[in-house]
Amino acid sequence: MEINSCAIRRLRDHLLADPPTKPSESCAGAVQAEAAVIRRLEPFAETMYLVMMADGEPATTELQALNAALAVLSDGQISQAAIDSMLNGFQERASNEGTEARLWQLGVHLSADRDDRETAFSLGAVMALADDQVDVRENQALNWVQEYFGLSDRRVSEILQSVD
Repeated sequence: MEINSCAIRRLRDHLLADPPTKPSESCAGAVQAEAAVIRRLEPFAETMYLVMMADGEPATTELQALNAALAVLSDGQISQAAIDSMLNGFQERASNEGTEARLWQLGVHLSADRDDRETAFSLGAVMALADDQVDVRENQALNWVQEYFGLSDRRVSEILQSVD
């Protein structure tokens, strides 16, 4: 699939810009807010992670894009320690279960919400293009995202051309 579209490059470039800073809150409130944000963003973050890791070792720009995406999507409400913990969990699950199995599980989790499925696919496409090279293994991971998240070829084509 050809993901190197203007729309995906624009989204990638936006995510690689300066991320928002974390607002100050009381400690207890911040922990609860962070936990809620993590629960909501975790399937998107894991999708991005799995696409990023599909070709083996992530490029610096891919790691920057992932961290920037999490900062933007969370409005800066996730600490770097929480991000690192999430990434370690993703790595462990991918090692134990495999990328395809994890994407299948994420598809089951996101299947009820069309917007969530499409957002996860878009973010995965950004990760594949973050280093300006889409490896065949990243493309395969995106094909699994498309299949297991229930997205048609037509809808994927529309997403790749219309991301703002």
